Amino acid sequence: MLIVTTPTLDGKTISHYHGTVFSQVVAGFGVGRSFFGSLRSFAGGRSESHEELVASIREQAIGDLIKEAQKVGANAIVGFSIDLEMIGSGSDGGLLKAHATGTAVTI
Repeated sequence: MLIVTTPTLDGKTISHYHGTVFSQVVAGFGVGRSFFGSLRSFAGGRSESHEELVASIREQAIGDLIKEAQKVGANAIVGFSIDLEMIGSGSDGGLLKAHATGTAVTI
């Protein structure tokens, strides 16, 4: 499936707009990952475990968005956007939410 951030596709004609599609994924950091990530941050390094979680959540949200677009018969998504947000923190390690949106279209 073609996914673009622009509202149009150069060289292609959009034959049908199916509407806006959404997906969201929420996952917890967990106490251990949060604690060791904090230590790594304090020491000035990158936290590979946090980066892996962010990449995984982002890919899951995009995959779910594609499924939603396919449900309505689309073969492309225009106006794609994805936002990541931390929810809470503290002893539970916090949660990370990925929210993806776009317009499902047929080209």
